[in-house]
Amino acid sequence: MFGSGSEGLAAGRVDYNRPVEVNAMETRVIRNGLTVAALGILLVYPAMAQDPAAAGTQSAPAQPHNNVKMEIKWKQFDYTCAGSTKLTVYLHDQLAKVRYEDRAYLMKQTPSADGGRYSDGKVVWWGKGNGGFLQEDTPDGDGRMIVQGCQLDKPLNAQTGTVTGTVSYLQRVALPPNAVIQVQLLDVSVADAPANVMTEETIDLGRRQVPVPFTLTFDPMKIDPKHSYSVRAKITVEGALRFTSDHSYPVLTAGKPAHAELILQQVPPSNPN
Repeated sequence: MFGSGSEGLAAGRVDYNRPVEVNAMETRVIRNGLTVAALGILLVYPAMAQDPAAAGTQSAPAQPHNNVKMEIKWKQFDYTCAGSTKLTVYLHDQLAKVRYEDRAYLMKQTPSADGGRYSDGKVVWWGKGNGGFLQEDTPDGDGRMIVQGCQLDKPLNAQTGTVTGTVSYLQRVALPPNAVIQVQLLDVSVADAPANVMTEETIDLGRRQVPVPFTLTFDPMKIDPKHSYSVRAKITVEGALRFTSDHSYPVLTAGKPAHAELILQQVPPSNPN
């Protein structure tokens, strides 16, 4: 029995110590596994940081929103009107703000054949060139005038329109150096009435002969698309008429060009008797 007890004790020692060895082995395995896992994370994470696609379901950072509204830039025009009263117009795109005395009007641009017309449905501001007026807006266009005679304190550099052409005649005669050519741009809209002279040019002939070029300059704001315009010319020598245009040369409106080649007719000398 003693021997059996010793064997049992020896066997017991072996059995008692084995779990200790197994636990130590398991501990080393676990430690080694944690080390490998940590190294894997350290190797993979930089690559994911460099390649956003490798991040899988990681969402991209939200872009900032710019909710700041752009400030409207108004152009300011100061006018002095009848009675030395002051009026200010602010323009932006198709909008107008008009300040007169203690009132302010916000208007929209409306169709107009002449100048810039703005209305809020009750009051209309009508600017033409360097001038304008403020008026009650009525269907017949004959509303009460609020203020008129308004002129810009700083006049605009209005774009200049031109009509060009030449003056000539068919007769084989030379003109003396003191001959004078006069060319006019006319508004001939009203029948049986004298033509309205829009602008004119006077040319001293000198050593030149025909054809003689001319350039008539005018304010485009004064041209009405509904009106008719033409060019005429004459040549005088010491005040005596020698040549003149005998028919109309239409220009500018109704599809007519801004150029005219004028052929003048000779005027017979007057009889001194």
